[in-house]
This record gives sequence, structure tokens and C-alpha cells, in this order.
Amino acid sequence: MSGDYMSGSEYSATLTAALNSYWQTLEKRWLHDAGQLLRGGVSQFPGSPEPTRWQAPTDSWGHLTTCPIVEWAVNDGTPATRPAAEACDGWSVRDAKYVECRAFDVFSQVGDWSWRKREQLATGIPDLAGGPELSSLEEAYSAFSSVEKKMRVGNAMGDHDLDNMIALLAGSNTESGTRAWMTGWMGLAANSLQDGFLATVLPTLTHQDLLVQWLGNSYSCRATIIHAARNNILNLIAEATTALNEAAPAPTEPPKEKLVLSAVSDKWEYAKTVIGALGRTAPNGVGNALVLLEFAMNLTARPFNSDLRFPQLDAFFTHVDTGVRELHSDLDKAEKDYHDAIKAIENEIAGVDRIDLELYDMTQPPAKSGAKPGSDGSQKYAVDVTVVLQLAEACYGAAEIYSGLLGELAKTSYADGQLVGRGVVPTEADTALKQLRNDVESFFQKTTARYLAAGDRIKEAAEKYAQTDAEQKERLQSSIGTLGDWAKEEPGRKPEGEKRDRIDLDPDKEGAQN
Repeated sequence: MSGDYMSGSEYSATLTAALNSYWQTLEKRWLHDAGQLLRGGVSQFPGSPEPTRWQAPTDSWGHLTTCPIVEWAVNDGTPATRPAAEACDGWSVRDAKYVECRAFDVFSQVGDWSWRKREQLATGIPDLAGGPELSSLEEAYSAFSSVEKKMRVGNAMGDHDLDNMIALLAGSNTESGTRAWMTGWMGLAANSLQDGFLATVLPTLTHQDLLVQWLGNSYSCRATIIHAARNNILNLIAEATTALNEAAPAPTEPPKEKLVLSAVSDKWEYAKTVIGALGRTAPNGVGNALVLLEFAMNLTARPFNSDLRFPQLDAFFTHVDTGVRELHSDLDKAEKDYHDAIKAIENEIAGVDRIDLELYDMTQPPAKSGAKPGSDGSQKYAVDVTVVLQLAEACYGAAEIYSGLLGELAKTSYADGQLVGRGVVPTEADTALKQLRNDVESFFQKTTARYLAAGDRIKEAAEKYAQTDAEQKERLQSSIGTLGDWAKEEPGRKPEGEKRDRIDLDPDKEGAQN
């Protein structure tokens, strides 16, 4: 077992073992019942799907009370000790004569019924043996969690702190000792930048952070649904296997509750995480997945009498059929909740302005400036190219961070093949979730490119100021010496510094796992 969950192959092997245990226990119980009934002269067995091959005649009843094959069925029933048909010669001790005995044929038929019931159960339960591979979904969930953590306040990455950079660009960093950029750059250009590009940096970060949380929770929800459903399948088979020989009344200890598959959250609000806790004991993430329940094997047979929980197998089979229907009903409800969750995310994204999801595009016409004219009707104007270059540096730094985050998001495409439901077939929600992930990746790609372009444009503006002002030119040259290699590059070119050459707008993907 890998971690706290079974791999697909381990689940398949465990499911096969559980079904075989059920089949062998059922056959032993059914043989016992059939032998008891034959001894009483009855050839119709409760739960049988068809008439028996041999209806014991009256003159054979006395023989069946001492028949060695019937004796084996009632008191043993294990395949290793199964007697051959020739083990019985039909001698009736009570009647002192030879009679017809086809008990071997009857018990062979019981064995066939038991296998058919095993196959009926195997095909009746939800088909989750072929996939998905939960480890891939867990890795994707971990990648989303890593990205979201790095976007949160106070999580520095390398030489940069994204939160501080965004605060500087948005003009919200007013801590002591930190100069808000608006005091060092005022005028039409500054206000146009503030009202356009810089007005979107904080909303974009906030929305993207939430989108990544939603994606991680959705992947976790898909994995948890499959994991819990697999667990419940094994639990049902184990319970059925135990119930075959369980005494009545029921044990004083209450049976273990099956895992809750519901994925309903309190509300679909944009400010909250989409998927809520899946029941009282369910994990928030796949990494804390619940341990699969063990199932009972090699149970000791109990006497065939009325103190069994299910004295008649027809009632037992009805009980199993009901449990199988409940499995499908629970899984259907969970899949619907999962579908509703993805649809809610799509609706929320559709209601948000694109510039607040992927950043303002500086190639578009500038926003109307909010600058207020002075008493003489002129615009206030002030500039310190050092401050302007610091803004450019912050944009380049944000682009570098986003490039790294983009690379982490791209790796989650490896789990695409594992976003599936029954029969390894993607549901509508699975397909929609893949598209959502691609959309979010596109948002990050555009944000990276737009921070890079903004850095170039702001740096170009500083150079233009320096061309018309000797004092600003001196400041420009002084700042270039302290701000790094990126400041020496010509506007419009990709920065070539040791740090900036890591900015990649199209990270390689590992490809979808199938």
C-alpha cells in the first residue's frame, strides 16, 4: 500500500480476494444448507436460481441421512476434502437396500450457483477496479497546494516576496520606512498606470489564489469520491461475507458506518473554498485518505438453524442486492455534488472581469486617468526615476515568480488521465475540470507575460524621463548600478540577467497519464 490508500492494482487484487472469500464462504454455507435439507427430503433450496438437477425420491430419503457426500457437505464443505461421486454407492442403511443417490450432482450445482452469485456481485458493484490512480491525483493536489501556499501573504520565494511586490505595485504598502510609489511618481502617466494596470494586480492575485484552491479541492474531491466508494465496496463484500454465518441477534457493537460520499459545501461563495468536508471522518485532502477496511476471511461455519441472522439465503441475497443499489445511489449523489461544484466554479469565473483574472493588458487603450488638476487647471507632475525603476523591477520579479508557478501548474496535466469515474470513463465534471485547469494555466501564462511587458514599458518610461532631465538622467545611471542586470537591457527585450532568464511563458508539460 502506498501511503494511506491503495493503488489501482492493489485495489483490484484486494477486490478479487474479497469476492473469492465471499464466493467460498457462500458455497460452504449453501452446501451446508442443501445437505441439511436433503436429509429432510427437501430438494428445493431457498435462494436457488433454478430447480435442482435431482429431486430426491421418497425411497432415497433414508439413505441421505447417512450418505458420506451429504455428510461432507453438512460438516465440512471444503474443496480440498470434496469426495468423488464414487464415494457413495447408494446403500441405505435404514432400508437395507441400494437406492438412487445423486447428491454429488446436487452439490456440484450448488457450487455453480455460488460462483454465479460471485460474478453477479462483481458486475453489480460500481466498476472502479481499473482506475483512477489516486497517487497521480494526490500529486496534482499537492502541486496546487504548493502554488497556493506560495501566493499567500508572507511566503517569500527565492529573492522575491510576491505579496510585498503586489503591495508595492498596488500602492497599498505603507509600512514605516517604505515609500509608496505614488509619492515618487505623479502625473498623467502615473495615474494612467495606476488606474489601469496597477489597479488589477491585487484583484488578479486574490482571484488566482482562490482559483488554485478550488482546483486543488476539486482534484481532492474526485480522488476522495473514488477512494470512499472503493472502501464502501470492500466493506459491503466483507459485511456480506460475515453475514452469511452471523448469528442472530445482531452483535451488540454497532456496525461501522460506511464513508460518506457527499461533497456538499455550505454555500457556493466566491470567497470560500468550494468543496467542504466529506462527512465527519473524511479527509480534507487526498494525502490523509482513509484506510481501507479489512475484510473477514476463512470464517468458521455455524450450525444450520434459526439463530442465524439470515436463516434463509433468499433473504440474504435480497440484503446484498439492496446494499449494491445503495452503493450506486451514494456514488451517483457524490458525482452529482462533484458536478455541481465544478459548474459553480465555472459560473463564478464567468462573473468576474477577465482583467481581474489574468491582469490588465497594457497593449489595450489606457484607462481614463483619475488625476485631479491643480488650481490653475494644470496636472500635478512629479517623477523620481529611481522609484519608476523600482516599479519595473517589481514587475520583473512578479513575472519570474509567476513563471515558476506556471511551471508547477503545468505539471498537474499529468493527472488528466486519472480524472475519471466508473469504468475509467471521464464524467462531464471531469472533462470540465480539465478545461478549468487549462483556463487557470492560461491566466497564469498571460499574467506572466503582462508583468514582463509592464516591466519593459515602465523601464522605458524612466529612460524617457532621463532623456529630458539631467537630474533624472543622473538618478537613472545611479539606479542602474544598484538594481541589477535587467536594468541595463534595452526596452522590449527579454531580461537576460541570471535571475530573469528563468522566466518561461511556455513550460514543458509531462503529458497526461493514462
